[in-house]
Amino acid sequence: MRRAAHICRLSALAILMTGLSPAQVEKVAMRTTGISCGICAGLSEIYFRRVPGVDQVKISLRTESIMLTYKPGAVFDPEAIRKILEPLKVGVLQFQIGVRGQVIEDHGTRFLVAAPDRFALLDAIDSPDVPLKIPVRIEGILFDHATPRQLKVLSVKPLR
Repeated sequence: MRRAAHICRLSALAILMTGLSPAQVEKVAMRTTGISCGICAGLSEIYFRRVPGVDQVKISLRTESIMLTYKPGAVFDPEAIRKILEPLKVGVLQFQIGVRGQVIEDHGTRFLVAAPDRFALLDAIDSPDVPLKIPVRIEGILFDHATPRQLKVLSVKPLR
């Protein structure tokens, strides 16, 4: 319990410190399987437009990919995205996300806090250095089946 309260306080602190840049997942690009026809694409777009907080939906049949852009304050839920696509027999191979937040260190592990999300940063040889305790925008590949969810950082940009 004490650890959970500590994590909640750290998350709240990170949110407050981001100032005018709200911490959240802003966009999600998905590589998919099975979204190769207009009917699947059309139905997927309708379903995603009904999700609270989704601002834009772009679907490419040629590359079998989907891009979602979120409104400020929206919640990113990879499990819900998979459930939306499941009845259409469309699978998600990979999520690439654009997210604003702050990186904290907790018991030797670095976490990106983007309320209400929290991602453990993977220590990959080709990942850029990510500064601690300042607002940043990160592009990365999400491993959403891990607990906690893990993020391989592709790029990082400090926010002012």
